[in-house]
Amino acid sequence: MNFPVVALWSLAVFLASAFAACIVASTLKPKHQGKNLFLLWLGAGIVGYLATFTSYALNLYNDFVGILGLSAFLCGVVHLSFEGSKSEKLFVSIMAALIANVVTFMFCGTTDTYLGAALGLFATGTPYNVPNLFLFIGIKVVFYALFYFLYVRFFRRIILHTLEMAEGQMQTYLPAPIISVIGFYIINYVTNQVGIIPTNTWFFPLYATLCIIFVVEFTQIINSVRASAEARRSEKEKQRISAELNVATQIQADMLPRIFPAFPDRKEFDIYATMDPAKEVGGDFYDFFLIDHDHLGMVMADVSGKGVPAALFMVIAKTLIKNRSQMGGGPAAILRDVNDQLCEGNEAELFVTVWFAILEISTGKGMAANAGHEHPALKRANGAYELVIYPHSPALATMEGMRFREHSFELHPGDTLFVYTDGVPEATNAGNELYGSERMVEALNKNLQANPQETLKTVRESIDAFVGDAPQFDDITMLCLHYTGMGGTADD
Repeated sequence: MNFPVVALWSLAVFLASAFAACIVASTLKPKHQGKNLFLLWLGAGIVGYLATFTSYALNLYNDFVGILGLSAFLCGVVHLSFEGSKSEKLFVSIMAALIANVVTFMFCGTTDTYLGAALGLFATGTPYNVPNLFLFIGIKVVFYALFYFLYVRFFRRIILHTLEMAEGQMQTYLPAPIISVIGFYIINYVTNQVGIIPTNTWFFPLYATLCIIFVVEFTQIINSVRASAEARRSEKEKQRISAELNVATQIQADMLPRIFPAFPDRKEFDIYATMDPAKEVGGDFYDFFLIDHDHLGMVMADVSGKGVPAALFMVIAKTLIKNRSQMGGGPAAILRDVNDQLCEGNEAELFVTVWFAILEISTGKGMAANAGHEHPALKRANGAYELVIYPHSPALATMEGMRFREHSFELHPGDTLFVYTDGVPEATNAGNELYGSERMVEALNKNLQANPQETLKTVRESIDAFVGDAPQFDDITMLCLHYTGMGGTADD
């Protein structure tokens, strides 16, 4: 055994391995600092070099086992020295092993030989002596320094960013580099067995091809990690938005009166309402509240647009109407003030149609204002539902300073009032046909003895039967009031 040649050749090969381990593993955060890190790497270096020297001395390095042993050293260094998930460290270890072996054979077996021959320092095929090995090591140091600069300057941030994006899920991408490493070892072992050595003209093209394959594969892995990370991030964002919308749906539902009977101590009337948004949150809203002991306010409204903007505008409009109602005045005056407030800063140019009525409970007399909303339906005690059609005013938030019409009405014991948003008559089936007001009135008249809750259920079932599997495009909101009067016993 030529001890100097084996020692230097082992050093040359070990430099490639240690270099690959350092630069690739540096994408992970070191576990240790200062002296501890230095001693750890010094110990790992000594053990690694001795393992390499022993494998060369015993003619094992060109065997499959010898190459795996050196790669195992690289994996050990990464796992001992750096933090990160197990899958991240294993991924980096495999990449380091692949880089080490490719670089080793490229620079030890081809580049150095051809470069030395080109410089006239030795003849191709006879590089194995101490002076030539010093040349090899010198060439390696130059190439490794250049590669390290390029790595730190360009590639390290790409790999580090990719690992961060992977969020500890690198096990998904391990099969590709594992197959590459094993494939490289097998190819190297086979080529050595059939006598392909650095002087063979097949050697350089073979390993150059392997390097190209490695670079392409590495790029594909990086792209795959990024694509997967983007998909996971997109899915998480969807889940976050969905969770927030679910909360918004619950908040919106909580803002609407939905505990029935709403006024269990009041026998003069029975009221029931529902709101089914087309999206998670909607722009429709209803409201009913006691302004004082003898006056009931009722609101049915529809904000232009859909989704979150409409829902936010709905909250503002509902709050303004209810708060302004407590200050007194008729529906027209209340809507006038609310309209002026909604017009202020309405850069989104949203508007809201509103039917608003104030009923004097003791007498059944009331005042109503209709700001661009649907016409209500009214059933007298011994009659059927009919639409009450009359001129109405423009919607709220369309123009500041508008005045609104109001008209009087009177409910008698046994009368029932039904109000709704345009989502009811404009419900559309798969044939793009509208449900329409006529079908709505027909559904209302199916059971004239029904209480308000049953009435709304009947109309909704009729809408669902008409629409079928077609998607719901608009919010569907309904309110029904049955007036029994002061006696509280009137029967339809």
